[in-house]
Formats: sequence, C-alpha cells, structure tokens
Amino acid sequence: MWGKMISNTKSLAQLVTIYVWNKDSDRAILMGRYLSLYLWFMKGYFRQEDATPIITTLLPPEEAAWLLNLPSDMPLPTATVWRLRQLMAGGLIEKLPRTASHAMEDRLWHLESIFGTLKRIMGSPIPPTYTRHTSRVLCLFLGLLPVALMGNKTEPTTIYIMVSLLAYIFVGIDEIGVEIEHPFPLIPMFYLARAAQTNVQNQYRALQLQQSRRL
Repeated sequence: MWGKMISNTKSLAQLVTIYVWNKDSDRAILMGRYLSLYLWFMKGYFRQEDATPIITTLLPPEEAAWLLNLPSDMPLPTATVWRLRQLMAGGLIEKLPRTASHAMEDRLWHLESIFGTLKRIMGSPIPPTYTRHTSRVLCLFLGLLPVALMGNKTEPTTIYIMVSLLAYIFVGIDEIGVEIEHPFPLIPMFYLARAAQTNVQNQYRALQLQQSRRL
C-alpha cells in the first residue's frame, strides 16, 4: 500500500507539472508542496508524531496556519486530499482536458482509499484475549514437552536440544503474529516519505530542466 501511495503521488505530480503548470504555475507549486507532504502526514498520523515543523517548513504561512488550526478529528492526510481537490476545482477544472482532470481525481481517490484501508487495519487489531490464549497454550506446550520426552526415556541432551529448537521456532512465530497485528512501528516510514518527496521534487526538476533548455 505504501508503494501505491508513492506511485500515486509521483503520477499526480507528473500530471500537475504537465497540465496545471501552464495554466497556473503558483497553484502547481502549491499542489506539489502538498504532494511532498502527504506521506510525511501519513507517518505522523500512524506514529502519532507532531507534523508542525515540516508543515511550517514546506508550506506558505497562510497554508500552514490553515492546517495547524484544523479540527483535531480531521487527519492531515484527509485535509491534504481535500485541499488538492479544492485547488483543482477553483477555476482550474474548466481549463484542463477532461482526461487530465479525471486522471488527477483518480489518483486522489486512490490516496484517500489507501488511507482509509490503513486506518481500518490500525483500528481492528487482533483481540487481546486471542493473543493471551495463544501465549498461554504455547507456554503450556513447551513446559510439558520435556515431561513427555522423559517418559519415552529420551536422553537429557536430546530433550534440551529439541525443546530449545521448538521454543525458538514457536516463540518466533508468536512474535511475528504480534508484529503483523500492529505493523506501523516497523514500517520504514521515514525512508518511504522521503522517497515520495524526492519523486515529487524530481518531476518539478525535470520541468525546470526542460524550460531552461528551451531558453
């Protein structure tokens, strides 16, 4: 899903530089700033981090003030998609080819949809009772296994090796299950957000390079 978000922000930045720049360069720059921020906002939302420093760094003062004064129940990723749609609709839709406006809306819809899916994952963890029960069953199994092996007159060294090996395997599986239940602390969101920002910036650098060659 994070790869899809990076792909969609890059694709949307391409569309902005190709279609919006010639109509309204200031608006295209502002849209690029919001696209650069999108995955940083995703990181801040799922890690519960303060996004104020990056907001004040990348956005003009009036835009930063608007974001920082939003209601607490409006996530920054949702506000970003809303603002991008508003920038598209504010007298710009009529100037763009219909295919371009539809393609841009499609990318925004995908960003919005992915955010909703990730919110559902975060809000629907495995019930604690299930996790506790599986841990207790695992401890009981590993505790009784040496007793069962001793009843079969297995060598103590063999029992030690077998129990240690099985404990390593099953405890590892249990830990993997816990990580799958709550994956957001493990995802390298910093590098993903930086990659998305770099991809957006590269679209604008390519545009500047093309314009400089024309001159």
